[in-house]
Amino acid sequence: MNTSEAINYNNLNRKILLAEIASRNEKIETQDRKINELEEQLAWFKRQIFGKRSERAVSDLNEQQLFFEGFETLATKEVEKKTVAEHERKKQKRDDKDKISLPEDLPVKTTILDIPEDQKVCQETGVSLVQIGIEVSHKLAHEPGSYYIKETIRPKYAHPQKEENGILTAELPDTLLPKCRADESLLAEIITKKFSDHLPLNRIAEILNRDGIKISRKLLSQWVIRSAMALKPLYNEMLKRVLESKNIYIDETPVKLWETKKCKQAYMWVVVGGNDADPAYRIYEFKENRCHDNVIHSPYATWRAFRLSQSPGVKRSEKGLYLLNTTPFPIV
Repeated sequence: MNTSEAINYNNLNRKILLAEIASRNEKIETQDRKINELEEQLAWFKRQIFGKRSERAVSDLNEQQLFFEGFETLATKEVEKKTVAEHERKKQKRDDKDKISLPEDLPVKTTILDIPEDQKVCQETGVSLVQIGIEVSHKLAHEPGSYYIKETIRPKYAHPQKEENGILTAELPDTLLPKCRADESLLAEIITKKFSDHLPLNRIAEILNRDGIKISRKLLSQWVIRSAMALKPLYNEMLKRVLESKNIYIDETPVKLWETKKCKQAYMWVVVGGNDADPAYRIYEFKENRCHDNVIHSPYATWRAFRLSQSPGVKRSEKGLYLLNTTPFPIV
């Protein structure tokens, strides 16, 4: 190989090397941009999982940051705009009847719900989880003679290297009314005062107010109604046991039913049953009349009835409707 051929060969190699270097530099720049996009996406997901609520915002992200390979971006449809006549929207008035005011010196009883010790270690890597915070919930509770705040603390744990595994915390115990600010002990006190002690809700609210606890009658009424709906399975079980008993006693009591212009006469039927000498189960049914068909027909269709008040020698306290089971009753 002469001198001119060697020079041409070196120039060719130099051009090849420069082209390869330029290609690699372009590839590195593309990878750097991709890494930056992925880091921004990862930082956003970390804020959603571990950050405060005020940090959970997507206003600072562009379309490229929210793009993932394998998922097509749906084309936005043009929405046809309609002209609506100008009007003023009425703003809902809030009378603060859903608020609860508590005295500052109300005692607090704290309960810590933690996960088992074996769950505090990652099953895959064996690395111990790190506590990153706590979940705190409060409920107004009652015990004989006093009220207090029932505070529940649940530690939160996460893997120190695998943040994508999420957060692990203990489950809250089952409650009668989910997301209710009243504990079951307070609900039981309110229901007992209303139905056993015959206190209307406005008087119960006044009694609570004397202890520095301000709860509106409207909110108390909502709690009572929601509790009744939640206790429907208990009512069905009591009705089943009443129908399984040998004897059933039924009587009605007149009550006033409020209508538009005046009160109307209605009746509250009580159904008593059980296999003991003093029947343990009592079920109340509201009816607008005292027709015996209200209780003799379904679910009491197979029971034969007669009035104790029509039998000779019956005491006044024993008057009422007495049902005698004459045929087997299928319980479903």
